[in-house]
Amino acid sequence: MSYVWTILDKITMAIIDFVNKAKKIVNPKDTLSLSWLYFLGSVAWLIILGTAAMNLRTYLTYDQNSPAVGPIYYTMLTIHGWSAMLGLVPDAAIAIIIFSIYKSGLSVIHRKAVTAMFWISNLALAFALFGGPDTAWYMYPPLAIEDNSVFQAFRLYHGAMIGAAYLALALNSACGAIATLILVIDAYLTKPKDQKINIFAAYGVAFALVIAITLPALTAAELWYVAAVWFPTMVTVNPLLWVILFWFYGHPVVYYVPFPLFGALYYYIPIYAKRPLFSEKWARWNIFLLAIGSMLIWVHHLQTFPLPVDLRAWITVSTLLLASGSGLTVLNLGLTILTSKGYDYKDPLGLTFLIALIGFIIGGVQALPLPINIINGVVHNTYYVVGHFHLVIWTLILVGFTGVFLDLLKASNPNLNFSEKARKLMVAGLIVWAVPFISVGYLMSIAGYLGLLRRVIAYPSMFTPYMDAMSFLAEIGIPGLVITIATGIGEYLRTSTKVSSLSSPFSFSGTMVKQLGGDKSGRTTKS
Repeated sequence: MSYVWTILDKITMAIIDFVNKAKKIVNPKDTLSLSWLYFLGSVAWLIILGTAAMNLRTYLTYDQNSPAVGPIYYTMLTIHGWSAMLGLVPDAAIAIIIFSIYKSGLSVIHRKAVTAMFWISNLALAFALFGGPDTAWYMYPPLAIEDNSVFQAFRLYHGAMIGAAYLALALNSACGAIATLILVIDAYLTKPKDQKINIFAAYGVAFALVIAITLPALTAAELWYVAAVWFPTMVTVNPLLWVILFWFYGHPVVYYVPFPLFGALYYYIPIYAKRPLFSEKWARWNIFLLAIGSMLIWVHHLQTFPLPVDLRAWITVSTLLLASGSGLTVLNLGLTILTSKGYDYKDPLGLTFLIALIGFIIGGVQALPLPINIINGVVHNTYYVVGHFHLVIWTLILVGFTGVFLDLLKASNPNLNFSEKARKLMVAGLIVWAVPFISVGYLMSIAGYLGLLRRVIAYPSMFTPYMDAMSFLAEIGIPGLVITIATGIGEYLRTSTKVSSLSSPFSFSGTMVKQLGGDKSGRTTKS
């Protein structure tokens, strides 16, 4: 009987510990725990978008589908896109930016405001998704506000509820802009005078400002929809102006996560290369090129529009100019690795950032032909483009995000030191993830080059083997990232049980803070 009571006591203590930690995540009290909140929000959206992706891939490969499956497929496609671009991307970007601020010894002073923005933004997006959207993530007019027997913008929301859904989306984007603006202000307020912040935070803060500048364009576009739905006799949507507003946000958004991760690559790769960054001056000057350029070249998304010749010339030149900034990043990091005495790719963190860099290179090379007018017109609406940006997503974004998350675990528990067995398991997981998904990306691009259109459920039978192979490889690859992240969390929990409660990522007493080099506010004083 005493054995039963012992088990019950352990279960009770575990539940109490979980509830206490959950409370500190829901309402963070310091910069590090605020980063946890956004990281966990990112993971939640990753699960949702991944589930939607595998559902829509099922519809693409099942040969007994009927025409009735079409609406389900397009709803899943939209849930996948919205969860990715309106959920995962802003949450992951903000999580990485907050962590970069922490790693540079800065603090988020207005934590309650940033926490409130998280909850309003994510709950608002969840409300919109529950309506069964059917518009794809870019929400082009006029179909995005239609509600008739031919086309419905939402499967479950009708009439005034469509306006309510777009109002929720406006709250989602506005809160993201406000949160990043607060981060920029707080980084400035807590920066020591006459002292540079580290390269990680320099990129994080710079691109927090880009997010704060560009997200309001999406908010304005969404509010325009709200007015058009609620006051149809007074407000009409001009499709061209709406598209201009959208793409002023829609192009920079693809950099919301990659550019802060550039800062992470500049910060971590020298650590595992065991030498300083080849040129920090290049890296810091590159911020201006990338930040400004990312907001000026959005017109290349309109290549199939009847654009003037001189504007088309600007598209090509400006896009390649921005690509040169990315190329400079690759050159800088490549020289850092090549001139080192040996890169530590056997360390899970070292391997994540190496895969992220290689993935960005192979995904980015595929993008180089896209701004060229003759080529873009052929592949603009094909799987070639899907293959390009998914290669970047699956490597730079998701693997880079994983690397930063693993370091978050270490920062939260200084006693954490991954065991040799865990290191091998995480490395294996990264390889199991990377190889299949890089293969999927290339399969997508080859199929697109051959003429496979994106966003269609009915396609020529010649592409069936490509679709089957994509789905098969995805099934193999998904467990890889799960293994890596789960092993990291398992190691964190294992080491946490061997030390006192001071090792909790959300309990910063004097002893714990002293270990991190900070004060009781949770602000650290060293990188």
